[in-house]
Amino acid sequence: MDTRLRFSIAVCSLLLLLAVVSTPAFAAPIHGKQDLDIPGVLPSLGQWLSGSSNPDPIPAKTDSAYPLTSNDQPVPLAADIKETIMNKTIMYSGAAYCPSVAAGKWTCGFYCEANPDFVLSYSGGDGSVEQSFFVGWNPTSKEIVVARQGSNFYHLTTYLYSADFLPQKLNAEAVKTFSRLPDSSRSASAQIPVGPLSKSLPSTSSGTELTEHAIVNMGFQSAWSKTYADVKTQVQALLEAHPDAVRVFVAGHSLGATIAVLDGIALRNVAPTSVQVEVSVTGQLRVGNPVFATLLDHLVQTPAENFIYHMFGYQHSYVVMAASASTVFAIRRNPDIES
Repeated sequence: MDTRLRFSIAVCSLLLLLAVVSTPAFAAPIHGKQDLDIPGVLPSLGQWLSGSSNPDPIPAKTDSAYPLTSNDQPVPLAADIKETIMNKTIMYSGAAYCPSVAAGKWTCGFYCEANPDFVLSYSGGDGSVEQSFFVGWNPTSKEIVVARQGSNFYHLTTYLYSADFLPQKLNAEAVKTFSRLPDSSRSASAQIPVGPLSKSLPSTSSGTELTEHAIVNMGFQSAWSKTYADVKTQVQALLEAHPDAVRVFVAGHSLGATIAVLDGIALRNVAPTSVQVEVSVTGQLRVGNPVFATLLDHLVQTPAENFIYHMFGYQHSYVVMAASASTVFAIRRNPDIES
C-alpha cells in the first residue's frame, strides 16, 4: 500500500476516534452572540465594505514587489473597519450553518435578523457530502453574497475532506483566473519555490506556465468542486438580474473558508472587471503550495501579516490579516487581466 495512502488512513482513523469523544465540543457552528453588538451590526453592513458610496478600506494595489515576502508591511485597517468586517463575515458565515437557510428561508435568528433586507435566492449542498452554501442579493449594498458552511463534525465526510491533504493540481476554473496575470510563465518567476509537495506530482516539474506548478490540498479542492458549478450559475444569474451590482462578497468559516477562497479566485473570471470580488473568511486553513500562495498574492495585491505556523508544505498567501483570526482580501479589477 502506498505510504501516503496509509498515512491518510491513519489520520482519518485518529480523527474518527476523536470524533466519538469530542463531537459535542466541536460540532457547533460559529457562536458568540454574547460578544457581538447585534444592534450595531445592521448599520455596519451598509458601511465601508458593503457601502457602494463609501471608499473601500483595502487599497487597490501596494508598492510591494512581486513576489511578496514576509517583510511586506500589513495593510493598516482601523479598528472600526475590522469590527465591521468581522461582524459581516460572522453574520453570513453563521447563516450558512442554519437549517432554515438550507431550506430556503431567511429565518435563522440573529444571523438573519442582522440583515433583514437580504434576499436569499438559492441554497444548495446537503451539509454532508456537499458543503451547504447560499447565494443571495443585498439591495442596500448592491452586492451578491456567497456564503459557505464550515466543518460539521457530525458527518464523516468532514473528516475525510480535512484529513485528505494529499497534493493535487489546481482546478482549471481557478487556473483561468491566474493564467491571465502578467508574468505568469515559470521562467519569469523561477525564484518562487514549488515546495516539497511537487515531489508527489512529477508532471508539474516540466510545465512552462506558473499555474502548472500550483498545487492545492486535494480534500479542500474536492469539497469545493462538488458545488462550485451551482455557485457559478447562481452568481451569473444574479449578475444578469442586477446590472447595478458593485461587488461579489464571499464568506466562510473553517472548511467553508478554504472553499470560499477558491470561490473568490474562480469567480474573478466570471464577474465583469467592473464588479469587485471580495473574500472575507475566518478560521481559514492552508490551501496550497508557495506557487499557489504567490499567485493569489499577485492577484490580490493586498499583503498583510502572516503569522500562522507552516506545516505539510502548504502555505497561506500573505493577504492573511491578523484581526481576530480573520482573512480578508479583495480580488478586484486589475487592468492587466481585463478581457
